Amino acid sequence: MTAIDASYDLAVIGGGPAGVATVLAARALQPQWRLLWCRGPETVGRGFLPAYGGNSLVHRLNVPVERMGLDAEAPVEFFEWLRREHPGREVVPGQFVSRRWFGEYLEARLAGVDASSRFGTVGALRKDGDLWRIDLGELGSDGHGTSAPRARRVTLCLGMPAGLPMPNAPRHWVSDSWAWWRALPAQGVPLRDNDTVLVVGSGLTAVDMVLGLRERGFRGPIRAVSPGGRWSQAHAPAAPLTPDVREALDEALDEASSARDVLGVLRHFASRHPWRAVIDALRADTNARWAALAPDEQRRVLRHAFGAWNRHRHRMAPDVCAALEADVALSLEPGRIRVDAAGRIVKRDLSGETVLDVALALDCRGPGFRAALAGDSLLARLVRDGVLEAHPLGTGVRSPADPSLAVVGAARFGERFETSAVPELRQQAVEVVRHVLSAQP
Repeated sequence: MTAIDASYDLAVIGGGPAGVATVLAARALQPQWRLLWCRGPETVGRGFLPAYGGNSLVHRLNVPVERMGLDAEAPVEFFEWLRREHPGREVVPGQFVSRRWFGEYLEARLAGVDASSRFGTVGALRKDGDLWRIDLGELGSDGHGTSAPRARRVTLCLGMPAGLPMPNAPRHWVSDSWAWWRALPAQGVPLRDNDTVLVVGSGLTAVDMVLGLRERGFRGPIRAVSPGGRWSQAHAPAAPLTPDVREALDEALDEASSARDVLGVLRHFASRHPWRAVIDALRADTNARWAALAPDEQRRVLRHAFGAWNRHRHRMAPDVCAALEADVALSLEPGRIRVDAAGRIVKRDLSGETVLDVALALDCRGPGFRAALAGDSLLARLVRDGVLEAHPLGTGVRSPADPSLAVVGAARFGERFETSAVPELRQQAVEVVRHVLSAQP
């Protein structure tokens, strides 16, 4: 029986940090299991997602190094690995290190792990008796073509959903900014200093693109446009809330039954205490607070407060924020970007609409949670096939009722609110491996 024909005890589908964490958790908890790891297209899977496989040191993590370990029992593992394996980098606690270093850590953590890796796109997932049939439709790196390995248990770790493409986009519109970045030559960018670059969005990917362009020597104007017209906030020291303040915050949130009430409580406490400490105090309870809201109230949060929450929750390194503020050729403007039927890029704001003349437009609008179940993504196909059930918000899926199938990470957004950062991923990985243990062997 070949490795392709054999059935596996667990198949992990997804090549990013969630997939890595799940493979490691499975190997730690069930060392005797035969593992299959479907890592996605080889160009992506070998880099653990574009953001961690780049060639630039200016693309930085937005979480301190000592909190980025993939082991739920040892969150400082990444920091300890850097100190042990790369002492010349002189990493210290509190540092926001290169994303590329995190990719190196992921690779090192997998060295020697006994799992059969397959590269290719998963086309479908079907239950075949007691086994799951995994249709791999692309030629894998092992030389096999279309194949359908089988597994007793499957964990889906599909990562951030892509946003919908911009209709009528012109040739100088880049829909996948990370793919564009990876394809650049080793030095420079195909731009002149009198060109103008448009960055659509102001989240962390937009920040990475701005920093990368400057690192590559582009000195021309960069216009970033987003609905809020603000960058993410910077990290800064903040003493934790005192026990009595934390208790008062919890009591006030217990009494809040609507999105308006919750936001009112947060504004009240943030006006009297360091707002970073208030946000951080919610971290352990965010998913429970989210689940306590009625679906209509959850929709109101996503419609009116999601952008502001992300700016305060997902902060960036202080020196990165300072570099953006010091860049005189960089502007950040409120507004919305669309492309008209003629392929012209149009900015809409309170003053009206303006056609923008730019040499390059980088789409950095972030993950498409509202488009997660649209199009032909694997997640959307699994919902259409009845394998998974869509969450009522339409942003992700419910946890499967079948104990032999589990979902980790961003695909659970809606059911959970905090579900994509490394601390959540490593804990979910342990939880789902224990969950699928209840499936029939």
